[in-house]
Amino acid sequence: MNEVIMILGAPASGKSTYSNHYIKRDYVYLSRDKAGGNLSDLLPKLNGALAAGSKVVLDNLFTTKQSRKEFIDLCIKYNVPIKCVWVSTSIEDCQINLLFRMHKKYKQIFMHPEDIKNHSEAKKDPNVYPPVVLFKYKKEFEPPIESEGFSEIEIVSFVREYDSKFKNKALILDYDDTLRISKGEKQYPIKTSEIEILPNRRDKILEYKNNGYLILGVSNQSGVHKKIFTLEDAHACFQYTNKLLDLEIDYQFCPHQSTPPVCFCRKPQSGNGVKLITKYMLNPKECIFVGDATTDKTFAKRIGFQYYHPDDFFKVWLYNVKNSQQTAIVC
Repeated sequence: MNEVIMILGAPASGKSTYSNHYIKRDYVYLSRDKAGGNLSDLLPKLNGALAAGSKVVLDNLFTTKQSRKEFIDLCIKYNVPIKCVWVSTSIEDCQINLLFRMHKKYKQIFMHPEDIKNHSEAKKDPNVYPPVVLFKYKKEFEPPIESEGFSEIEIVSFVREYDSKFKNKALILDYDDTLRISKGEKQYPIKTSEIEILPNRRDKILEYKNNGYLILGVSNQSGVHKKIFTLEDAHACFQYTNKLLDLEIDYQFCPHQSTPPVCFCRKPQSGNGVKLITKYMLNPKECIFVGDATTDKTFAKRIGFQYYHPDDFFKVWLYNVKNSQQTAIVC
């Protein structure tokens, strides 16, 4: 029996991977990514396949009801049922998928639109794009409903699984208001002379280092974009913080604007998290992220790190033997 499978979902949701289930069963595969051109250019190909009595799998975003209508109408004309498979991967997981794909193909992650423009191959690659593409899709997407003409709708959930080679563990730290505060006029230190390390940081971090955790850092530094300080100033402050702690911490930071989000590296976007995972072959479930802001908590949740607020993570417990009481001192 002839049938058409319309697989839809966000960019990098896993549609093409799911399409393989049907390709292996001799379905004709039609995708704009593969064929090029406009979505409407697939209609004559679908018409030819239906006329030949072939089973077909359509793979595309199909963001709106209007984008799906002509394909559904053509199936109705041939009296061929069209089933919708909605790969319902969240935009946040799509972003992570995209970042891993970039790294696999190019051995790097293009954090900012300018990074894509400046790469001779990536700028021509339709599967490499900035985060605004995903945000636009989320805003415009209209969920499929059977009354459009579908014979049925199957919703496919996304579950991320890491290869066994991702086995290392890490303690990943925010810097400002987590490891250090500013002694200067600004909220955050912009000169090395303004840096003050918060209490109990080194000792607590050493506990984890001595238990096999890599010690890494991720920070937002939009002051660079605002021209409050330079990239060189930011690096100097990170390096001086590490010196005061007497620890080697491989830090990653975002120098771009805070709003609207234009890059993958500003928390809560996942770019620097994926960068560390691929660089150190981390198992996210075995990693801890410590940061003071709501964006830190969101960042950790998206990437799959365990999250702690600094007040909880760096808490010092003193045991008063005489009074048999425990006293919590929050540093």
